[in-house]
Amino acid sequence: MSSLTVAHLGGLMVPAVSTFTASGEIDGSAFQRNLDAHLSFGMDGVLVGGSSGESSLLDDEDRRTLLRLARERVPADKWLLAGIGSESTRQTMSRAHDAKAAGADAVLVISPHYFLKRMTEAALLTHFRAVADASPLPVLLYNMPAYAHLVLSPAFVQEMAQHPNVIGMKDSAGNLPVLAQYLEAQSDSFRVLTGSGGTVVPALEAGVSGAILAIGLYAGAAVRRMVDLYRAGDREAAAALQQTLVPIAADIGGALGPAGIKAAMTLVGLDGTVPRGPLLPVSDEERAIVRARLTTAGLL
Repeated sequence: MSSLTVAHLGGLMVPAVSTFTASGEIDGSAFQRNLDAHLSFGMDGVLVGGSSGESSLLDDEDRRTLLRLARERVPADKWLLAGIGSESTRQTMSRAHDAKAAGADAVLVISPHYFLKRMTEAALLTHFRAVADASPLPVLLYNMPAYAHLVLSPAFVQEMAQHPNVIGMKDSAGNLPVLAQYLEAQSDSFRVLTGSGGTVVPALEAGVSGAILAIGLYAGAAVRRMVDLYRAGDREAAAALQQTLVPIAADIGGALGPAGIKAAMTLVGLDGTVPRGPLLPVSDEERAIVRARLTTAGLL
């Protein structure tokens, strides 16, 4: 059983990409090589099955496989988070039990959004409460408007933060005024983490407990240094480094999604591999943009 508790929830983590062969199967060796590299930069944990991991394109067996592979590499004193959100409350509950069996420490739950007009506050509260009640692992809320097409309201977060099995949230919107409202829910039993690579330093200044950053997948040393500089009190140096990372956050992950992240990882010597259909690899023109952004940021 994990000894990690909400008191340990923070630091700097990465949302691992799901590595695939040319035929679309899981490439376990590439996945573990990437994890070894991420951990070598001093990451405090790994998220499997998040947006950068092409979560909506993974079947449940893929998730179980990736989590088992990750647990073999992620030490017990570092977080292994499992993205389990689905359109179905029932399936999300089932995935929580799968995550527990595969060795995850906590689960991250994105909002269901296919029936967007019916995802009222009442519907979301009913869904998340049911998942939190049923999950054998602690639950983190996931605010990701770019993909879920809805924003978790501060009132919703305040309400869910009272649930004994909800220990935090990941906010990837990068909307600092709304983040400030989420932070009003932060306590000894509920932590707020940022997932926005372009606003890490301002989010740390606002009081987030940590970060789960896609830019850490291909700029691990720089992101680790930025966070460490801030924690050491050198806000000016951290902010300067943040400015060099804003374009890569916007133009690689933000604009190109998992395909852009994978292209960047390949360019810096990691195993990006191809995205899974229907996602296409980046075009030659897009790859040139990725290379240019990495070069300007001093990563190539």
